Amino acid sequence: MKRLAKPAYDFGDVLDKCVSGILRGNEDLKTTIQTDRGEALLDGVCYENEAQQCNLYTFQEMKRFHNLSDISTQTKNHYMHLYETYFVPETKPQTRAIYDAILNAAKEDCPFCGGLGTPKNLDHFLPKAKFPQFSVFPSNLVPVCLDCNLDSKKTSYASTAEEQTLHPYFDKPIFFQQQWITAEYLADSNLDEPGEFLYYVNTPSNWSDIDKARVENYFDDFGLASRYAKQATSSLKSKLRSIKRELDRGISIQEIITDVIQPDIDDAPFVNYWEVGMSDGLIKYLNQQKIVEII
Repeated sequence: MKRLAKPAYDFGDVLDKCVSGILRGNEDLKTTIQTDRGEALLDGVCYENEAQQCNLYTFQEMKRFHNLSDISTQTKNHYMHLYETYFVPETKPQTRAIYDAILNAAKEDCPFCGGLGTPKNLDHFLPKAKFPQFSVFPSNLVPVCLDCNLDSKKTSYASTAEEQTLHPYFDKPIFFQQQWITAEYLADSNLDEPGEFLYYVNTPSNWSDIDKARVENYFDDFGLASRYAKQATSSLKSKLRSIKRELDRGISIQEIITDVIQPDIDDAPFVNYWEVGMSDGLIKYLNQQKIVEII
């Protein structure tokens, strides 16, 4: 749920660089990719257009996007071989440079978990085993950490609108610009001992039912409730010490919220960052204590 810029690489150029690296003895592979190049490029245009409309789920595996014709098993195997042997390996410097540039564009923050993990490799948003024509399509390659690996997520290939994973290059701005993750802080008794955070989805009321379902599924599929809570808990002790110190000095709860907690929200790298939810939970907890004191 962290927005990334679409890779600035031309699909045709990537295919040509891969083909140029094919060794003698693999003429069948070279011929297949060169013959299929035009079809793949047309599918790439459809991919980007439909991804921007959140419609990738409408396409069928082993089918062309632009005319729904079948993709042969031989073509599938050749595209997968092209990726594994002529795009990824460091012995292929022309294409490996593209791989590394797409990976490094994430700046060590996995877009799916919002930087909890560091991307270790590129993964295919639409799996290459089902959509082989996009095996080396830059717009289908996303930096991902080990915990968010798309191959283990059922929604990386969705058959309904509600199941479709958020696409870090193409999806709706609302998912990246509006807050839909928050948390409650559950304290055992007071601020002397750390409590725990309960993260949950709280979507804006004006969102469509499909968009609400998409982020609910996304939140569950990537295990963000437990992963965010773990991260927040590990940072809690120092934050509680700061809050407790200010309370002991007689500083008002509103001033503490403004001076100690709100800066974490303001400085967060994006609106659904784990620290924003942690801050939400602490603010709600402190405001509740203020009400109790008044009563």
